[in-house]
Amino acid sequence: MEQKISFIHCADIHLDSPFKGMSHLTDQIIDQVRNSTFEAFEQLIELAIEKKVDFILIVGDLFDREDQSMKAHMTVVRGFRRLKDHGIQVFLSFGNHDHIKSQTFPRNYPDNVFIYEKEQVEVMDYLKNDQRLAKIYGFSYNNRAVETNMVPQFKREDDGLFHIACLHGTAGNMNSDHANYAPFQLNELKQLDFHYWALGHIHKREVLSSNPLIVYPGNTQARSIKETGDKGCYHVVLSESEDPVIQFCRLDQIQFHKLSVDASKWTDITDAVNEIERYFHKVLQKLDKVLIELNFYGATDKVIKWQKEGHLNDMITLWNEQYADQTNWIQVIGIKVIETKKKGEWQGGEQFLRQLQTTFHQTADIEEILSPLWHHVDGRKWLDPLDLEEQEELLSLAKDEAFYLLHSMGDNE
Repeated sequence: MEQKISFIHCADIHLDSPFKGMSHLTDQIIDQVRNSTFEAFEQLIELAIEKKVDFILIVGDLFDREDQSMKAHMTVVRGFRRLKDHGIQVFLSFGNHDHIKSQTFPRNYPDNVFIYEKEQVEVMDYLKNDQRLAKIYGFSYNNRAVETNMVPQFKREDDGLFHIACLHGTAGNMNSDHANYAPFQLNELKQLDFHYWALGHIHKREVLSSNPLIVYPGNTQARSIKETGDKGCYHVVLSESEDPVIQFCRLDQIQFHKLSVDASKWTDITDAVNEIERYFHKVLQKLDKVLIELNFYGATDKVIKWQKEGHLNDMITLWNEQYADQTNWIQVIGIKVIETKKKGEWQGGEQFLRQLQTTFHQTADIEEILSPLWHHVDGRKWLDPLDLEEQEELLSLAKDEAFYLLHSMGDNE
């Protein structure tokens, strides 16, 4: 009888994500946003039961923080118990956000959950009807960072029908906003005789190779404007004689969306409001709940004036209150005004621009710059340390603000 296995591959669930920078949202909406990672996890459990899979692979960053909340802990425990009731196993590894030493509560998960406890590759068996069908290889982060290449530790054993490797890390030469942890080269994975490489850490889903399958599922719920598009997991079927089957399954509850609008022809602010609302109507025909960033390009002096006088912030408040009570809603998290200027109009000239670009491309020690805040008697009470991803986002925001100020200074010459 031909053997096959069916499983779900997911990663980067990030329960307890704080969703920072959402100051424009109403309390009602921010509660929904912060609950979205939990709802995505619950959808994952429902999907596994519906598909009647054999097991789930969770490849790192189930939790967003080292100090997990009681809500996150109990959500996971209850979800895993439901899976046990349906005969579904879980193979769980921890990543840089929820490394193995960060344990707020005992991991008293049911016995259908198998945890990779070490920062060394371990091998676990998947048995079905007392027959070993798969060998599943994986490891967990011992601390916040694993900077060494873990691939040499993945050594395929002889027995077992299917061989699956779980790796939370960064593919070499990848253009990513994420820290370069457990780095590897794609060719390294291809040279090893595994049937499926279940990756994690990168939040953008991508199939790096079809033979063998080497897959980033992305995260299950977007957490910032950098993470647009559908988010979810992959359902995978491996069989002895047929090609593997892989299907993306959407899990996200809320989507982030960027909307660029030509502001060059607006004559008054009513024109702007009416045009944007027509765009909103089109977006809501495709998506249910949307956090949107507006980019006004080709902005005239009139639009710049609206921004300086606070009218654009008033527009955000108007829209967010207007849509907040709807079942399908749209909320504006920010507006960027992009004015078209010739190079000669930049304050300081082209040479200064090149120097500024170079400065931003160089590695900046954000921790050193922000050190006075962390050591301030009041600052250290209220400010949480920034992880590497948050530091990179702060640098990106600073870059945007610097170029916006250059535009503004050019206007005042």
